[in-house]
Amino acid sequence: MTPQEVATLLQEYGGGDKQSGLEGSSDPSDIRLKRAELLSNVLAACRDAWSTKSEQLDLIAEKLGDGSRDVAWRLPYGDSGILDFFLGLLDEGGLRQKLRIHSLRLIGNSCADTDENRARVVQDSRLLAITRHVKDESIIPFNIPVIYNILVDYDPAQVLASKSRLSQQLVHLLSLPQISKYAPFVPYICKILALLVSQEGECDVADPSTVEVLLKVAHQPKAKEDVDEFIAIVGVAVAYLANKDFQSRVVSEMQMGLFMDAFYNAHAGLNVADVDDEDTVTQLKQLRTSLLSTLADISGNDAFATAYPLSDAVPQSFLAWIRGNNPFLQSAGCLALGNLSRSDKTSIALVDTYGAHEPLVRLLSNSAVTETQLLHAACSFLKNLAIPTANKPQLKDLLLPHCVPRIYSLDTLPQIQFAAVSLTRLLLLNCPSNVRQICASTDTATSDASVRQLSSASGIISLFRRLDAEPTKLEAARCVAGICRVLHSSPVSEVLENLGSNDNTDESKLSNFYKEHHVEDPLRFLITQGKWPSLRSEAWFVFALMSRSESGARVVLSVLGDKAAENALIETITGQEPENKEGAAAHGESKDSEPHPELSSAASELQLEPQQVDPKQKENMAKVDRENALVLCTQLLKVAKSELAPEKLASLQGLVRDGTHLVVTDRTKAHSA
Repeated sequence: MTPQEVATLLQEYGGGDKQSGLEGSSDPSDIRLKRAELLSNVLAACRDAWSTKSEQLDLIAEKLGDGSRDVAWRLPYGDSGILDFFLGLLDEGGLRQKLRIHSLRLIGNSCADTDENRARVVQDSRLLAITRHVKDESIIPFNIPVIYNILVDYDPAQVLASKSRLSQQLVHLLSLPQISKYAPFVPYICKILALLVSQEGECDVADPSTVEVLLKVAHQPKAKEDVDEFIAIVGVAVAYLANKDFQSRVVSEMQMGLFMDAFYNAHAGLNVADVDDEDTVTQLKQLRTSLLSTLADISGNDAFATAYPLSDAVPQSFLAWIRGNNPFLQSAGCLALGNLSRSDKTSIALVDTYGAHEPLVRLLSNSAVTETQLLHAACSFLKNLAIPTANKPQLKDLLLPHCVPRIYSLDTLPQIQFAAVSLTRLLLLNCPSNVRQICASTDTATSDASVRQLSSASGIISLFRRLDAEPTKLEAARCVAGICRVLHSSPVSEVLENLGSNDNTDESKLSNFYKEHHVEDPLRFLITQGKWPSLRSEAWFVFALMSRSESGARVVLSVLGDKAAENALIETITGQEPENKEGAAAHGESKDSEPHPELSSAASELQLEPQQVDPKQKENMAKVDRENALVLCTQLLKVAKSELAPEKLASLQGLVRDGTHLVVTDRTKAHSA
């Protein structure tokens, strides 16, 4: 058959409106079979031409390549052996350029959306006959689309291609200086790589320079300007970066600058508003999310802080991002610097040397900033900065009413509320200057000195009362406990402002504070919850401190006026749950309820002082809790005995007696051991 006869056959019996030779057939399988039979003479002509190395085969291949664009011929090409024949030619090599190109066209079109033919290509690893030509630049425009047609939506081909290390060949192509000549095919190469990276084991056989090469291509001006091309290139780089080895390589081989360039372009160079296609917009947003996740992984690498010290250009860029006004970059800067600030040394340097907190104070003070991700990232970073004791006083401005405390009222953003309250707790921990800030009355325009505005501490208490979300409720309660702890362990004059009257004694200031701040409910919550024993221990320690002053003792008595709180006290001292709901009263009545002056004396001889529990020493927690609760009861009997009802007095006396006995027993056992 001549090439023209082949073209005529394909046109006459193809999938067009006129199928003169197939009118009598209605069964699709019959039509498919007849088409395959018609191709038998074509296959014979191909074999004859090949046996004589005739250039006639080039022309027949061209006509068959044209015909393969007709879906009707794709399966018959496979059934008749035409597809196998040309796969065999490619495998032999040494083909004329024209024959090679048209063989590839025929194979690629035959496999488009046709799994039966794809299976023929995968069988006996004949896919390698195609992929072996990848490095030949002259056929890139044909070979790359053909490979994509075979691999897309067909997992067996992807598995074979990955195992045969196709990605290494593709990365080599991308690394060529002249790759820009083949720019239209770069997205195809990236799409193929995206299929390969999804296969198990691909990252183990991939070229170690894969990510670096991709990011360098993305760095080129043309790629940066073409949103679709940029998404394709960087998207596959991010996919490989899901692998920890590639992440570590970015750090150890100093490739972070390339990554950050891609990150910056995705968030600041490309504007979603300028993109018309909705699918592209979605892809860009997904890429941004993936890049942020990857940045978190890389900056969280154990070697990152050593490879990129704060003085390096990379952390300096993060600092520049948080000082800017792009919310995406600000969030990313907070996230990365948050990972860097996991050591006290780095956190202190970020505050002392670089003032990393200053732009975040301004950001959190700006009510126009509503991006949830940004607010959360800022609070999370600041939480790390707030851990070192040396940093806390320098972060005091965060507790100004218009800064972090304004977030307490944002009930529509529960995650941000939690982050803000958690940050507040860290800022307050053992820091009198910060407690003074949050307890100070808010600024007011009134000239009446007798009118005091509620403090930000009131905002925390209000938040506790109106929320049901347990994590935030718990953090708010811990904030209140932290305030009370500082109030009763530091000079009151350093913590509470003057009242504006002549009576500015410590006791007057404390009394006035507790009148304005109803701390009982949050404190009660800490000792009655059962999920976190260490937090319950923290509360008993604070109660022991508070009970040493009249004002604090009254607050503690008010807390213990609740039956659940009373029962918690009894269980803490005796180690046993009360037998009934009237636990405290029953406890007092079960013993000789006559006053015993020697009780206080015996407890005093133990020389007990409030002591903080070390959560790491769980075996000692119960003993320390008992001793703190015993200090509490002893102090209540000293400070507030005249205010106690008879049954409450009897109960406390019974607890002191039992607690003293148990402490003595514990110490005797410890001494004997």
